[in-house]
Amino acid sequence: MKIGILGLGRVGRSILSYLLDKGEEIVVYDENPQAYLHRHVKLATEQGLVKLTDPDALKDSSLIIKSPGIPNQAPWIKELDDSGVEMIDEIEFTWRELGKPMTVAVTGTNGKSTTTAWIAEVLKAGGMKVFSGGNIAPGRPFSDALSEKPYDAYVVEVSTFQLERCPTFKPNVGVLLNITADHLNRHSQEEYTGLKLSLFKNLDGEDAAVLNADDVKIMQSKDKIPGGHIFFSLTRKHADAYLEDNDLYLKQEKIISRKELLLPGLHNVANALAAVGVAWKLDVKPSRISFGLKRFSGLPHRMQYLGKLKRRLVYNNSMCTNPEAFFHSVHAFDDPSIVIAGGTEKGLPLDGFVKGVRKRAKSLILFGDNARGLKELVEKEINFSSCVIVDSLRAALEAALEKSSPGDRILFAPGFASFGNFRNFEERGHAFIKAYRLLKSKR
Repeated sequence: MKIGILGLGRVGRSILSYLLDKGEEIVVYDENPQAYLHRHVKLATEQGLVKLTDPDALKDSSLIIKSPGIPNQAPWIKELDDSGVEMIDEIEFTWRELGKPMTVAVTGTNGKSTTTAWIAEVLKAGGMKVFSGGNIAPGRPFSDALSEKPYDAYVVEVSTFQLERCPTFKPNVGVLLNITADHLNRHSQEEYTGLKLSLFKNLDGEDAAVLNADDVKIMQSKDKIPGGHIFFSLTRKHADAYLEDNDLYLKQEKIISRKELLLPGLHNVANALAAVGVAWKLDVKPSRISFGLKRFSGLPHRMQYLGKLKRRLVYNNSMCTNPEAFFHSVHAFDDPSIVIAGGTEKGLPLDGFVKGVRKRAKSLILFGDNARGLKELVEKEINFSSCVIVDSLRAALEAALEKSSPGDRILFAPGFASFGNFRNFEERGHAFIKAYRLLKSKR
């Protein structure tokens, strides 16, 4: 069986490692020649175990596993599709290879990684052996599980790009956190919404869809979603999992107090309620749900508390990559912060950014490609004048210190993509941490 791998990032290399152990005939292609220099890829090609090829030669493959980062609109991808070769995502491939195991799949515009990891923590507290991975970063590709002993449950984050190539994927529990504008450089809003909902397309009566009852788009589409429905809500007491008087409930039974959660913000309460809904479906006892919720301290670059700098509290939320996420980031706290923001725009509405600045920014330190444009926007729209433009994250922190007083909070919540200055939000987050540590060492 000849299998093609398109893209040799962490996912492609994980698939490659698995297929090498199986002795399959493997051909690979990556548009970036540097990808072939990775030590594992280079060794496999030097030993004759893998053939480097071009897209046209992939047409006689039995199967192609495509990186989600390669747009379907690329002409050479369309040619491969037209040839009739089956081309799927790593999520679909791994799920099939594992024998369609107990799977929880999490999608949504914001909060996917945190919720994926939180669900895994809660299920572990319930005594299950759990694999956690997928699109989550930092984290492991779903395909890493192929080389490990079986787990009781697989909890995976799934992006819209991955769902484009998952024709038969059927999680036992699908979670949809929210739907707001994102990735409009690759999808229309209608296409984006449709892809999110496609997570549920193969569900049957024994499966469950865990849905955010506070999200208008989700509720408008709920009747189209098959499977049983489990709703979570911050405001609706008739939901299955809900918030009331700062306590989290499941079917009228108190699970935990909000103050016991280590992650700040109402959006994280919503994420916790989603985890409650999943755990309920999988028969985890309420006491174990509570234990799992309270011991989860979050993921790097997501409301990560770094410590104090000249008696200012410093938070790293580099994962905040769109204006809606910015709004929720700054509203994670009840009072305004000194906010460091900016980056590269993806064609998204800026309403969330403007609203967030109006309500929760004491001062705004702007960094990135769109810094000047953002300064002009908030000055014009809300007459916000406390803005500073800088050219590095170290300068941003220094400006934030100048604009703040002891006891204030400095929040790094970019609100935009990292492209142009950094390869991804992780590299950007590490750069911010490095700047923080450098200034900390000079005290």
